[in-house]
Amino acid sequence: MVVGNDALRRTAAEVLERRHQPILAAYRQRLAAASDDFAGAADLIDSYPAQADALLRETMAEIRRETNDPLSTPPPPAASTEGVELHPRECFRAVVVLADIVLADALEQLAGQPDQGAILALVADALTRTTLTRLVDASSRYAAGLMNEVHQAQIAERSLIARELHDRLGHSLSAAYRNLEAHELAQERRHDDVDRRVVIARESLHDAVGYLRVLIADLRLSQPLGSLDEALANFLSTVETGETRLHTEINGDESWVPPEVLDEVFLVVREALRNAVAHAGARVIHAVIDITPHELRATVADDGVGFDLATVRDGSGLRAMAERAAVVGGRLAVRAAGQQGASVELVVPLLAVGAGAGR
Repeated sequence: MVVGNDALRRTAAEVLERRHQPILAAYRQRLAAASDDFAGAADLIDSYPAQADALLRETMAEIRRETNDPLSTPPPPAASTEGVELHPRECFRAVVVLADIVLADALEQLAGQPDQGAILALVADALTRTTLTRLVDASSRYAAGLMNEVHQAQIAERSLIARELHDRLGHSLSAAYRNLEAHELAQERRHDDVDRRVVIARESLHDAVGYLRVLIADLRLSQPLGSLDEALANFLSTVETGETRLHTEINGDESWVPPEVLDEVFLVVREALRNAVAHAGARVIHAVIDITPHELRATVADDGVGFDLATVRDGSGLRAMAERAAVVGGRLAVRAAGQQGASVELVVPLLAVGAGAGR
């Protein structure tokens, strides 16, 4: 809110309202004259008058606001700026041009009035508040646009790697596996002893193909998750759990978590669940994800046979989960107590990664 009595605020708003169209006309002329200075944003020049019109309306609304809180946040922009990607530098230069016109026009209109200084200060204060709101919004949109471009580049690169792994390495591994399998079957038909080394090679290739499929699936998880709950449910529907009972629980609002963080959390939890199902021999596996505005905490715990943490600490699965945790500023803790089961806990501080941005 701008500080001043009702009469002064009313006069300041009326001056801007009366001069609204002349100010916009002068702004268009100034932009046309300075078109070379805005050459880097020539395709956006047409959007500037619309932005200026909205800014003037917001300034008038700010002057008229009735509140006693001088630190209150200005109202949100009245006009949508969806699809307008203004570089913060160009946005700032355009706003400076408008502010110069507005203040010069107001000074001319108020010439000779006893409260000229106070009214001009009201206009300047309101214009500053709404301008800063617009500049912050433009900077946030531009940063979000850049991050989206980076994300799309990552998607393309991951898709390329997945295709190469599938088409080249996957084909070769599968061919080698099928040939070893055929060789083993041929020996059995002839009632020859099967060379143990052939069996080991076939089993190793079978495992390699399985790991490769998982890797390709992870690489192709390129779009942000629509829902962590839904993604986990889809994964669990494909898992053979045998006698093991598996429970998942998500508490809190997923919209507090940036999409890229949800992606990494899902991959970590999925890997922890996959390991528990495959190796724990557990009766029950619990996966609990608690989300608050400042933190996400995911725990996968089982009552299985446990394992020696020292012997598996450098395993590729745990190392990959720890690396994914680090990517989003989180930390991974693994606990294994002999025959008392094991747990994997992921903690991600959301404030540090701009929770909820863009959602």
